[in-house]
Amino acid sequence: MSTKVVGLDLGTHMVKVCELVTTFRNYELVGFSAEGVEAEGGGKPTVAEIAQAARRLLERRGLLLEPIFCAMPPENVSTLTVELPFAQPKKIEQALPFQLEELLPVDLDTLVYDYQIVKQRPDGSVTLIVAYVRRTVFEELVEALQAAGVDPKVIGIGALGFDPLIDNALGVDAPGTVAVLDLGHVHSELAILENGSTTTVRAIRGGGLDITKMLANAFQVTAEQAERGKHAEGVVALPTSDRTRPDFVVDSGQTTRRDLIVQACHAALQPIVREVKRTLVSHSDATGAGVDRLFLTGGTSLLRGLPEYLSALLGVEVVFLDPLNVPFNRLTEGGDRLRPYAGKTLGIALRGFDRMRRTQINFRKGDYAYTGDFSYLRGRLMTLAGAAVLIMLLGGMVAVTKMRVLEAEHAALAAQVKAMSVAIVGEETDDVDRLWNVMLAAGDNPAKLVPQVSAFQVLAEVSERVKPDLVVDLDQFEMDLERKKLEIKGRTSSGGEVERLVDVLEGHHCFKDKVSKDKVEKSMDEKTKFRLTATSGCT
Repeated sequence: MSTKVVGLDLGTHMVKVCELVTTFRNYELVGFSAEGVEAEGGGKPTVAEIAQAARRLLERRGLLLEPIFCAMPPENVSTLTVELPFAQPKKIEQALPFQLEELLPVDLDTLVYDYQIVKQRPDGSVTLIVAYVRRTVFEELVEALQAAGVDPKVIGIGALGFDPLIDNALGVDAPGTVAVLDLGHVHSELAILENGSTTTVRAIRGGGLDITKMLANAFQVTAEQAERGKHAEGVVALPTSDRTRPDFVVDSGQTTRRDLIVQACHAALQPIVREVKRTLVSHSDATGAGVDRLFLTGGTSLLRGLPEYLSALLGVEVVFLDPLNVPFNRLTEGGDRLRPYAGKTLGIALRGFDRMRRTQINFRKGDYAYTGDFSYLRGRLMTLAGAAVLIMLLGGMVAVTKMRVLEAEHAALAAQVKAMSVAIVGEETDDVDRLWNVMLAAGDNPAKLVPQVSAFQVLAEVSERVKPDLVVDLDQFEMDLERKKLEIKGRTSSGGEVERLVDVLEGHHCFKDKVSKDKVEKSMDEKTKFRLTATSGCT
């Protein structure tokens, strides 16, 4: 049975989606598409506008109900590296908050954070990448996506998607250290991988929008015109006289159009180059190993001359990342056009298959956990198991209580049997079989031992015989079973109705011709007071 895994890249300029079809442990790349973000007034788009673009894209591709893996926009996420002397997840989760409280100048309750183990040593110590985002910012993103009908299963960070892309998908034979730089529209992301495993990630402020602004300022045109000019003529280079000088200045006596473009692109890229170089040098100082090769991806990587420019300034080999050059690619069109945009999106989707890792950064945990599949239930098995045990305990307590009630009723019935057994066999016993045999052996008249009727039965039968027009107010209806005596006191409207009541009683087989009127008199309210007695012929 096949299913789809969707990688979603929430860019501020363009939202991109990558579709993988899975069959057991295999997968195929079957779709890639993008949707522009429509920002009101042409300014920076809001989270809601990005979410609406994501919905349009997913809805158009029919992917809204598929498992979606996405990443936080890089401008909202910060990362740091933490060293711990143990690798057990429970110990890490217990110790990490204390470490972060010392490293971060903010209250942890205001953050959403998660970690990923990126290096584990023989002595059991580990290196973690910890990513964190402000809780209000994360909640705003989740609420905006869910309001648009998009419910991601995983929300991580995009830079960690290059790990499975380089290591598992491309199969790059790089036993040393490589880096991947994704140049976006507003922010860029850098990942450094050692022997196929990510050890450093950075979000860098700057991207293609800065080049557009520089070009608009240099040529005094609108942002839309500068954007079109960037795609048509954008180029970056170092002067032939000094290809290693980072501070570029055009040396020719007359500034040409191309010179202005080169200057603008160079000025816009300098902050990014500076941060990338600083990160590479810092990594080299910490590990003693430099980066051998830098892979370039992202929409801004299309700028002409960029690989040579970065290689000259960074001192490393810079090549384009070709994420579509993989054996599982089934896309039939748009290869060259899609390659710069598909890298991070495909890496995000591949995170769903990166099962070799013990941990993965996912901000959707705890109160924000995804509830769309069994993984949500699996995370609450302990709670459900505890509830099941509690239900079983309560069921056992109810059963014990019922048993004790039944035992009390049995004891009461046994006491009644013993009390009645004295009249039957002359001694107390709860042997029901013995008592029954004695009653059966009583001869032709077992009624001597077992009552034929009860007082309640007599009252019911007499009541049934009373006509609706016979109105009697009973003050007393008393039957003495031992003396076999019946006594009735009451009031009625006339003496004739007393006679009718006597006829009713004598019509009962137990009182036939055995009813006497002991008292019949008029009361103060003109009622006829009476007292009847009868001897029962029934046992």
